[in-house]
Amino acid sequence: MSMNEKVSVEIARRRLEVEIEGLTPMEITIIANMVNEKLDEAQRLNQKVADTSKLAIYALLYMGAELYRLQQAESTNRKALENTLDHIGKSLQEALDAARVPAQDG
Repeated sequence: MSMNEKVSVEIARRRLEVEIEGLTPMEITIIANMVNEKLDEAQRLNQKVADTSKLAIYALLYMGAELYRLQQAESTNRKALENTLDHIGKSLQEALDAARVPAQDG
């Protein structure tokens, strides 16, 4: 299957025809399953809420929070990697400088 194909998914017992640029039908189905899991989580955590639109908002908030945490972790990991690469670069430069044989007079 190629990208940008419409795929039929079920979210909150509603059938939708979805096409998301750059994603395959399999990826869209995986995401739809994740959305359903978050909706189920929202229902469990907010049992007194019967309004499906409110539950959808809660699910979006939970997904947004998860995305935010992932972005923060990715930013921290990127900074740590940059620091490690800087350290390696400095160590290599020091090793190269130490390995240079001074020019002999003569």
